Amino acid sequence: MASTQSTPIESVVPVTTVSTADLGAAPKQFPPTGDDPLYKTGIPEPTGTEPGEEIRAEDHENTDPSSGTGVEGEVVVWEARYSKRNFIGRVAFRSLLTVGWIALAVYTWGSGHENLAALSWISLAVVAVLWISLAFRIVQAHYSHYYKLTNRRLFVSTGVIQRRRDMMELLRVKDVFTRQQSLMERWLGLGTVVVVPSEKDIPTFYVSGVDQPKEVMDLIWHHARAERDIRSIKVENV
Repeated sequence: MASTQSTPIESVVPVTTVSTADLGAAPKQFPPTGDDPLYKTGIPEPTGTEPGEEIRAEDHENTDPSSGTGVEGEVVVWEARYSKRNFIGRVAFRSLLTVGWIALAVYTWGSGHENLAALSWISLAVVAVLWISLAFRIVQAHYSHYYKLTNRRLFVSTGVIQRRRDMMELLRVKDVFTRQQSLMERWLGLGTVVVVPSEKDIPTFYVSGVDQPKEVMDLIWHHARAERDIRSIKVENV
């Protein structure tokens, strides 16, 4: 059998033809001038292309809570504090004690019963302490509880000197209900709204001592449902 000898195939190198006209032409400038049709002058530079722009953006990112990412379109729909009407019963009780002390003082000082003067002074001190403590309690409760509801979030602030502010996104609201009301609270239209989150690591929110708790409950649930519907539509459109 005759042996077959393979012949190597030489690689073909493409040859570039350069004319004398190309050799004599002046090289293009870089960066290009305005004469180049691909790079027109007078066009504003895009935002963020200047040197140091990235560092400045990182330093100022989300520093404004009213215009940061995710706040666009957020509006406040309800604000309230701990209602002073929660103290109507205690005010009425102290008013009766005050009337009783006035009657005791008139009986003691106007009828010659000087031996009961000490009792009237002790009663006056007790009534005064009760009024002062109630006034302090009203101011403390009213200004240490602040609630704000937007169309996206619920805020609960507590404390006067050491203030704590909790926030819950309405997307994470699982259930909303009103706590059991007493007969006096139903008459006065007062109560506490309980907001239960869908995640275990988020605490339950108590919007306590507010006027018209049923309306507040419906308002929170309405915006929570609307926020979930809007987000689900956005996800479906992606």
